[in-house]
Amino acid sequence: MSVNILDKDTIIKQKSDGFRPLIIGDPATIFHARAARLRQLAPDSFMADYLLLAGQIVQQQLHLVDTFNGAVQQQLAAQTLTWPLEIDGSWQAILDPMLTQLTSALRPVVSDDIVNVIDNISQINQQTLQHYFHALQQNQAERVPADIAIILWSCINTLMSLIVTNTQLEWQPEANAKQSHCPLCGGAPAASLIQGSGHRYLHCSQCEAQWHRLRAECTQCGDGENIQLQSETLEDSVRAETCSHCQSYLKMLVLEKNPQLDPIADDLATIVLDQKLGEMEFYRSGFNPFLLPLAQ
Repeated sequence: MSVNILDKDTIIKQKSDGFRPLIIGDPATIFHARAARLRQLAPDSFMADYLLLAGQIVQQQLHLVDTFNGAVQQQLAAQTLTWPLEIDGSWQAILDPMLTQLTSALRPVVSDDIVNVIDNISQINQQTLQHYFHALQQNQAERVPADIAIILWSCINTLMSLIVTNTQLEWQPEANAKQSHCPLCGGAPAASLIQGSGHRYLHCSQCEAQWHRLRAECTQCGDGENIQLQSETLEDSVRAETCSHCQSYLKMLVLEKNPQLDPIADDLATIVLDQKLGEMEFYRSGFNPFLLPLAQ
């Protein structure tokens, strides 16, 4: 699908109500809030240890943002990007030290099993590592060993979010377009967010951007006749929008009910809802990197 990516200085401005078809967040703010949310959710979860591990990884992503923001700015000044963004070999000079910093910081605070994973990563040759990074960026996680995918993905996620926030593009969708993947990087949505205004945005799992998508239609196939909301209770702020036309579903987070909701953390913490929907023969259309070991 073609999309219009316009420079901020030339985009046709939206109506005076403040509606924006694209929202680009600050990765430092996002990772800080996500790590805190994972720690908050852990005590009440049957998978508390895993949520805390995810929180440790996200906390280190916050440090990566601080360390590598300047390097990303320099790289952006030296090259011309095309959209949707695709990472080529020129970014390896940033990804490699990112991975080194991340694994070094995690080693003293994680379990022996994760230390073994880190040791395995250190044995991977450069060509294979580049292949894995490229596969993850292209939404082909099945080409990457499940045990190392989360740590490698954390570097891709950090880099892409830094590129997008430093480029600060705006997006104007084509008429009647149904954008199922991120217009900036091609990433799959982690979940949909219902803002206080009532607008629905899909949150990119890869670059953390959010793009507008009409409600009450399937984000996967576009069908609007076979949509239902599924949740554990009627009061739940995390629900699943199911489509019986394509048998897919995507989590929906209602921020008006709880503004602390995070698309990655709260999707992970509501895995019981995924199990229920799996029994009903629905499949996930969204992507959460912390579910990679469970999905492969």
